[in-house]
Amino acid sequence: MLGDIFDGKFLKKLDSLCLECKKTYGGVRKGNYEAANKKGTSIEFADYQEYMPGDDFRYIDWNVYGRLDKLLIKTFKEEEELSVHILFDVSRSMQFPEEDKKFDYAKDLVIALSYIALSSKNSVRLATMVNTDKISQNRTPFFQQKENIFVIADFLKKLVPQGELDFVDYISKYIHEVKGRRGTVVVISDFMMKPEVYTKGFNYLRFKNFDIKVIQILGETELDPFGKGNKNQVVDVETNQKMNINFSEANRKKYKAAMEEHNQRLARFCRINRIVYSLAKTNIKFENFILRELPRIGFVR
Repeated sequence: MLGDIFDGKFLKKLDSLCLECKKTYGGVRKGNYEAANKKGTSIEFADYQEYMPGDDFRYIDWNVYGRLDKLLIKTFKEEEELSVHILFDVSRSMQFPEEDKKFDYAKDLVIALSYIALSSKNSVRLATMVNTDKISQNRTPFFQQKENIFVIADFLKKLVPQGELDFVDYISKYIHEVKGRRGTVVVISDFMMKPEVYTKGFNYLRFKNFDIKVIQILGETELDPFGKGNKNQVVDVETNQKMNINFSEANRKKYKAAMEEHNQRLARFCRINRIVYSLAKTNIKFENFILRELPRIGFVR
């Protein structure tokens, strides 16, 4: 049961949230998945607009015409399904550092965001970002029913971080695989990659008119691995390459400055390109990140 993952009180709070989504392609996608001001038979009256030649006579409000001697068309709010693609980095770097439980934190994020989207009656797919020629074997179908959250949870339980990630190649293949089914893409990763890599990958998504949201997840030890001063060797967790380092205070400051610049550069790119970005630190209480930080930046509402 989902109660084994989150307690009932937290789930009720998730039920009250929805993904904040921009309009994207062709059709209309908005906020709580209501396409406002579309003429047609729908569930809720929205507003009036002046009749224009070519408008459907069926939606003229003749009562208003009798009072104002003016032709006005009724418009409606029409519920419209939104496709939410959650792209989850499962490369080996997501398991480092083990003491920060970065991968477990990321899986909880996936579950929470999937639950929010399904609760809002949207279509959700989880896809794992990993180097492979068979993307279809590393993703779920699109789910629409809330109870499918258990299927997503089972899918996550079987995941083990492994290998490297060619972000650009993966995004290119994924876009081809989903073809015209665009919508909102939520990318969850540590983004331990060169700026030109994520820039190219995000630009692919932007060119195809996806609404992009980014969560960068990092561990406290990753942000300051020399803080405890108890190691003198670093390991590239994706290639297993090892390197001895002098953990002097000067090197610690250089590392922290480089890490901060890397993260700020990603955040700056997202801000300039109107991509919603958030940095999730694993030492921040998970519930606070979901219920306070994400609404604050407009990720959910």
